[in-house]
Amino acid sequence: MRGSATAVLWDVDGTLLTSGSVAAQAFLDAVADVAGRRPVGRGLDLGGRIDPEIATMLLQSVGADADLVPAVLSRLHERMASRAEELRRRVKPLAGVVDLVRLLHAAGVRQTVVTGNIESVARMKLAAVGVVPPIDPNLGGFGDSGADRVAVARRALDHLIEDGWQPSLGQCWIIGDTPRNLLCARAVGVRCALIGSGRHSAESMAGLAPDVLTGNLADSAVLLGAMGLRG
Repeated sequence: MRGSATAVLWDVDGTLLTSGSVAAQAFLDAVADVAGRRPVGRGLDLGGRIDPEIATMLLQSVGADADLVPAVLSRLHERMASRAEELRRRVKPLAGVVDLVRLLHAAGVRQTVVTGNIESVARMKLAAVGVVPPIDPNLGGFGDSGADRVAVARRALDHLIEDGWQPSLGQCWIIGDTPRNLLCARAVGVRCALIGSGRHSAESMAGLAPDVLTGNLADSAVLLGAMGLRG
């Protein structure tokens, strides 16, 4: 049953915020630390993937074994922790995000994340951009909490239900910036808004038929209207 939105699962990178390449460089450095060779990173289809998948692809790009993925993710955590101050300086919320998060909170919508980031890195980014609260990462799904993005989303839904959310998938939305966000939403049965604020433009995703498609979140009226909410 569809009705007014009661829960929103946010993607992080390219949707809520940009980290000014701090996280991307830390990832490349983490692979170099573990594998002894620093990947270039360009030309790989990484958008919307979870961090273990990204680590696997980066390792493969330098001829290293995927068995090194856990070591890479551990080193990524360390690299990001050492750059916490740089992250705070360079992370920025994307257009319209802060206002939309506030409006959703005022409407009583529960907000958390479904992100490919490992949990420690996602929490650093969310804290740096100042959206916690009302976004509650304790209810989220992260790149190290499932085998793929669909499993990560299901983990978040389970957390919401455990926290007292009355499950109604037609009233739950994933907001993201890649086609993989839409595929994930369809797989778990929730609605999806795609935002052309990251690697993919709105025009390039026009044929995918999400519930909402917009170039950015600066004009919240379209999304709030589709959610059955008023700004």
